[in-house]
Amino acid sequence: MANGLFAVDIGKGTQDVVVPDFSSPEENWPKLILPSPTEKLARKVKQFQKDLKVDGYVMGGGPVKKALIEHIKKGFRVVITERAAKTIRDDLEEVRRLGFEVVDSLDECDLFLTDLEINNYQKILWLMNDGWELPSFTVAVACQDHGFVKGQRDRITRFNFLRGLLERERRPQRMVITEKTGFFSRFDSILDQLEKAALDGFVMDSKIAAVAGMVGYAGKMGVKEFVVLDVGNGHTLGASVKNGEIAGLFEHHTKMLNREKVKALVERLVSAEITFEEVFEDGGHGAVVFEKIDPEKVFVVGPNRELLSGYGEEAYPLGDAMLYGCAGLVEAFKGLSS
Repeated sequence: MANGLFAVDIGKGTQDVVVPDFSSPEENWPKLILPSPTEKLARKVKQFQKDLKVDGYVMGGGPVKKALIEHIKKGFRVVITERAAKTIRDDLEEVRRLGFEVVDSLDECDLFLTDLEINNYQKILWLMNDGWELPSFTVAVACQDHGFVKGQRDRITRFNFLRGLLERERRPQRMVITEKTGFFSRFDSILDQLEKAALDGFVMDSKIAAVAGMVGYAGKMGVKEFVVLDVGNGHTLGASVKNGEIAGLFEHHTKMLNREKVKALVERLVSAEITFEEVFEDGGHGAVVFEKIDPEKVFVVGPNRELLSGYGEEAYPLGDAMLYGCAGLVEAFKGLSS
């Protein structure tokens, strides 16, 4: 691993950046909360009043996917390369049914899709120090991917992945992805782009990174058993942690939750009674639990933590309630570097 770390947590609404200086207090580390790439590209699509040619890589869809579908509904053509089209759907036949014209390649394009803003990362480093060059840093990326297995619902694919991770390793800071998976197209796309740019790096699932960040945060407070609730723009994850290991977790869609519902899920999580079926059949991704815990605290992080106002305790890893994912990337980097 490179000596320096450039950590970026790419969400639906924001991309959060931290460049640690391990010789100084965390409060002095350079940190940024920026609009996410998908949000910026969606705004760009809305400015076009013409047919579009789209190229690039698989990236987090969300806003840009919605904007491109709306562009077609307005009567415009959208021609998109196969590689970029998986941003819309992993199944290209579904992409075509939505009205996209999928082609092998394009000589030029109006819109280039990518989660990684590598040129901007270099500019950020130059703002900090004129002599810093990105290849001297490990680029650690946290994001979310549902995964794709033909004929299987993506919620099941994603949760099977999470369960598989936990069956092999329950320390979240060890759950890094350094090799292509073959079925998580977004993770694989990021690894491919890092390799093509000759950059050292790794990927973490954003929700696992959140838990890893909170393990470090809780450890500094002397808290050994706790629950962390990451209330994101799209998904909410609740994880129970005991002695640095994940004891259980559930993942649901934020828009389907309220304060009382989350409290009930947490009670079943810590008592080890929660089941995959109850969360999945309610429209969430699922749940898995290994043992019950007696939580000393319930920590709440994420952009929609107001949903749980009055429940639990807001946490500020790296001094900011938005930087829990980057905090997890820092913990993972420390583990890989040791």
